[in-house]
Amino acid sequence: MVTRIKTMAFAMLAAFGVLSCAKDDAGNPDNQGGRLTGKLIYTFTGNVYQLDLKTNQQSVYFTFNTYGFNNWDMSWDEQFRLTSEREAGVFDVAKLTLVRNSDGAIVDEFDYDSPYGTDTNIEAFLSPDNTKVVYNPTFDNGIVITDLDGNVLTHLEAVNVGTEALAFGISDEVLWLPGNSLLFTLNDRYIFRSDPPYTSLSLVKDMPYTQWGNLRVNKQGTQLALMVSNHIHVMDIDGSNLRQVTESNGEEIHADFSPDGKHLLVAKKIGPTFFYWNLAVIPNDGEIHNMDDGKEVIVIQPKGENTLPAVDGGTCWIE
Repeated sequence: MVTRIKTMAFAMLAAFGVLSCAKDDAGNPDNQGGRLTGKLIYTFTGNVYQLDLKTNQQSVYFTFNTYGFNNWDMSWDEQFRLTSEREAGVFDVAKLTLVRNSDGAIVDEFDYDSPYGTDTNIEAFLSPDNTKVVYNPTFDNGIVITDLDGNVLTHLEAVNVGTEALAFGISDEVLWLPGNSLLFTLNDRYIFRSDPPYTSLSLVKDMPYTQWGNLRVNKQGTQLALMVSNHIHVMDIDGSNLRQVTESNGEEIHADFSPDGKHLLVAKKIGPTFFYWNLAVIPNDGEIHNMDDGKEVIVIQPKGENTLPAVDGGTCWIE
């Protein structure tokens, strides 16, 4: 099934990966006068690639075995990556591995045994200070935080909203903020924040929308990017100033901030049904940018590649 879908995805590239992109004489994307810096990191079927924005050269960052793989996460200081996977023949725990990016060495490895049930298909994220891991809600558990030995430190099972206790669901998300604070969604309706030691919380935003999610935070902890009704919006970290920043004839599904917060790496869905996307960069200037033909849109196409890269997993923008 994976092979068939992959083949069809490349066919879709021919039909949908036709966005124009200004280039210089060396064949590099128009880098807005050299203002774009750092590296883009993106995933496709067992490979995580990096694109050097200065040279527009793509290379393999690391690889993983797609069997049993859950997710990977980049540390805030970009020194480590955390991977989560289901081990063959193991049905009650997930394996977490902390890898040093500079040399690929494993610096820590532990099993995650969830408080209830047997969660093995979990997404895990490393805290800003590299001492804790938070796990997205599952069928059996809400938000769980462990140390790097897998010991459960915090388990948020439900939130009281008015007179009703609302339990977390599998569509809810959690992400770290600076200072090891948490931001999370609840019941397809609310965004909350909780600061250490996670004994109290505050409502960030009531989201009365049919379709929204895929939250990302900038490194400065001042802004969020999220999808609302198939297009990217940004808002201040306190929930104010929500505004749309992309439009198109298709769908944009998520956006990562550049390290300085001045640009957004936008994932645009390929085709009507397949879970693959292309990437493009837009200024984070509060304006609405048309992802089909906007003049400020820089479509990502590595040097020497004839098609736009297909992406199906984690993305980020690092220094």
